[in-house]
Amino acid sequence: MRQSSLLRIADPSRRVSGATAELARLRQQQEEVSRIRDEAVIAMHERGATYQAIAESAGLTRGRVAQILRRARAG
Repeated sequence: MRQSSLLRIADPSRRVSGATAELARLRQQQEEVSRIRDEAVIAMHERGATYQAIAESAGLTRGRVAQILRRARAG
């Protein structure tokens, strides 16, 4: 449900329920997109890309790239 749709709900209890459901949907979507990004980071590294090259390509810090790769090795 979009923000504009939520704003049109007059009843506050229905609006809060709709907003809560939308937040849950967005969190799930964010987790899926993050997983796809992390898999791409891993694939880039496996193909020889440096942390710096991955970071620049993905708009991440080298530290975040390192964290993604550490987590992948642990799991």
